[in-house]
Amino acid sequence: MPRRLLPALLLAVVFAAPASAQTKEKETCAEQSGQFANIRLCVSSVLAPQAGNSYGPQNIFDGEDKAWCEGVTGYGIGETLTLHYKPAVRLRQFSFLNGYPKSPETYRNNSRVKQFRIQTSDGFATTVTVPDTQTDHTIKLSRAVKPAWVRFTILEVYPGAKGSDTCIAGIVANLEELNN
Repeated sequence: MPRRLLPALLLAVVFAAPASAQTKEKETCAEQSGQFANIRLCVSSVLAPQAGNSYGPQNIFDGEDKAWCEGVTGYGIGETLTLHYKPAVRLRQFSFLNGYPKSPETYRNNSRVKQFRIQTSDGFATTVTVPDTQTDHTIKLSRAVKPAWVRFTILEVYPGAKGSDTCIAGIVANLEELNN
């Protein structure tokens, strides 16, 4: 390896690791204060507003009749949703509400997550498959973690009847279980 490339390579290695915990420039974020931590929810893309509806990350906090929908061409494979906790919190499970459950028709018409990769700032990683149901589902990790952030990456979807936009109505960590 030429000597002039070695410093650039070392800089790339030094700065690559912390970048995964930082908010990416193109991400859109929403914040919520909680009993155990302040939560910053950042998504890698957002579907543009349509027919008076918006699809930003705040919808994850707002309830069952709204949803975050990714905004890239196709099914959103590789798109991410990252929960940042300040301070870091202990957790082991999440309540997950798939799709856009505004109505049975809206749910069927939009794509839903089938498989996620979950990564945490403390080194935990796993892949989970979630059911195609319009009700809450519990995602239980194989061990407790204490992350500053948790990233969910879409790996596979249940295709929508009329569109490729993949939506998620809720991801909420159970912080009471391990932080009392």
